[in-house]
Amino acid sequence: MEPVPPILVLAGARETPMAVQALSGHSAFVVWADESTPVPVKAEVVQKAPDNMRAILDVTHAFDTQTRRRWVTKGLPYARVARALWEPEAGDQWTTVDTIEQAIAALPNGARVFAATGQDSGSVLANHDAPVFLRQLSTHDLPAPRNCTYVFGAGPFDVEGEIALLRELAIDVVLARNVGGPDSYPKLAAARALGLPVVLLRPPPLPRGPVLKSPEDICEWAKGL
Repeated sequence: MEPVPPILVLAGARETPMAVQALSGHSAFVVWADESTPVPVKAEVVQKAPDNMRAILDVTHAFDTQTRRRWVTKGLPYARVARALWEPEAGDQWTTVDTIEQAIAALPNGARVFAATGQDSGSVLANHDAPVFLRQLSTHDLPAPRNCTYVFGAGPFDVEGEIALLRELAIDVVLARNVGGPDSYPKLAAARALGLPVVLLRPPPLPRGPVLKSPEDICEWAKGL
């Protein structure tokens, strides 16, 4: 009997260990997208996709289009492990946009901005006409773009701490990516508490395929391949 072709797991999001554990009864190879951090799973990690993959399970960061462009192969079954996106609540003042360029255009002139949009967004944020404070989850010595100041600090974050930070920096508007989940949400709750507007980036479009939210969903998808 020939071995069953493996499932390729595109890893990187915090749901990776859960997803790999859910596939424990299946042959799977893991591509670890975040090369700056240790691989948090016991699985065979590869740099080159096997020739005989049978499916792709995407557990990358919601905004990691680079990994998806590199590894997602047309013609193979594809599924995405994703959190539910944030939805506005009473008191929220959200403007939702599709690109970082649209986000900059939506910022009020002269507004002091707290941005949680990733280091790569800095070159575009530099076009804003007032100070931008760009959150960085890990420390580094890279120079900040024009008009930008890096704000270093790793989670977990809480609402009280985020309120204090926004007050300390005299922030007028919060700019963030809608990644869903509880870990990054406190800055939005802090903005609501302070009556601050938020400009929120929608995640980029995904390849066609089901969105899975639990280990049970992953197991059922894998069984049906």
